[in-house]
Amino acid sequence: MQLEVTLTQNLGLKMTQEMQQSLQVLQMSAVELQACLAEKVSENPLLNIEYQDYQAGFKKMEKMVLVKNQSVSSSPPKYKNEDYIDAQRPLEQDIVDIEKYLMEQIPFNNDLSATERKMLLYCINNLNESGYLDISLEDVAGKFDAAIESAEGALQLLQTFEPVGIGARNLKECLLIQVSQSYSKCSLPYQIVDLYLDDLAEGALKKIAGFCGKPKTEIQDAVDYIRSLKPKPLQQIVHQAVEYIIPDIIVNELGEEWIVSVNRRHIPTISINEYYSQMIKECDPQTKEYLQANLKDASILIQGLEQRDKTLYRLARLLVEVQGEFFEKGMTALKPMRLKDAAELLEVHESTISRAIKNKYIQTPCGIFGIQTLFTKGLLNAEGEIDSTFHIKARIKEIIQSENSKKPYSDQNLVALLNKENIKISRRTVAKYREEMMISNSTKRIRYS
Repeated sequence: MQLEVTLTQNLGLKMTQEMQQSLQVLQMSAVELQACLAEKVSENPLLNIEYQDYQAGFKKMEKMVLVKNQSVSSSPPKYKNEDYIDAQRPLEQDIVDIEKYLMEQIPFNNDLSATERKMLLYCINNLNESGYLDISLEDVAGKFDAAIESAEGALQLLQTFEPVGIGARNLKECLLIQVSQSYSKCSLPYQIVDLYLDDLAEGALKKIAGFCGKPKTEIQDAVDYIRSLKPKPLQQIVHQAVEYIIPDIIVNELGEEWIVSVNRRHIPTISINEYYSQMIKECDPQTKEYLQANLKDASILIQGLEQRDKTLYRLARLLVEVQGEFFEKGMTALKPMRLKDAAELLEVHESTISRAIKNKYIQTPCGIFGIQTLFTKGLLNAEGEIDSTFHIKARIKEIIQSENSKKPYSDQNLVALLNKENIKISRRTVAKYREEMMISNSTKRIRYS
């Protein structure tokens, strides 16, 4: 046996503690960064944190919920200063205790027995997030060793409560409960929901008109009413809290120039405590080791914050240069741009750009947008230029909005119209974009009145 010794070289990148900290800080939104800094300060005695006056409500800010990947405002006032923050708030106060809200609706003159009251409460506790009953009446009756008629009575009582449709066991029952508030069982809306709900879902109004022996205009009016009903009654009274969105980058127009700034107004200032840093020179070895470790962590954190600001600023300047028309006209003027393109121009890794835009927002004269929405793909047109998918979707929507509702455009018609505008696109892609915008096909868009 012959033994040989060989040498090989491998080129690799070792992730240092400094790099890990910088990447973690970079991908945090303003709200997440506030919480992170507060936690770091509580753990590291060498860190000082300084809040400005408008950051007094910091603990409340930690509970903020960001709205993801959508513009908050489509037509806000132009020329906003750094004090401006777009916000969305629920129109109604959240109803947190659904059980209490529903049980309070029991009529005073309804003398429920203890078992009936328990069955009603059991039904309420088994409503799903839409307000539908998730268990069978047999399960309700069996739970309390009661007759099925008693369970039916409890459910019927529940179905008289607000919001209308609560306690239904399926979509049809939910809609029928709502229709019954305004129409009799012999009415056209009730019959359509009861007998032809599947055809209604398919938009087959002509077929329903044939079954009912009614003019298509009457069917259309009845269908319009049915579509105004609430398929998920519980969602009418329970709202997800939506709070302030804090923009990470602010772009303002000054004369003919764009002024870019990284928004640090809601991020506290972090510094190193001079008292403890001086103590390192005088303390015992064990304490010195502890303080030196914390000093290193503090320095790495501060460097990470500085690197975050630098990366966000460079990215914002690039967006202003590449997407100049977007900052003037809004999303309709957005050009196709990939993360890879930005990474190459800034000479960084694509993952760095991905982290930099995650859960972050940019404030412009046209509104506040998720930075991720500014990176969009495109399609090559007949002139050899690239149209953004946002622009193409906007054109599809505009064409559909202007169509003859009695003869709506098919997807193939839309392809032909877009081709006339030098937009090369397939029918399959048109269908995909239409579905992403939640626009029905041509059959379901037909209107007879």
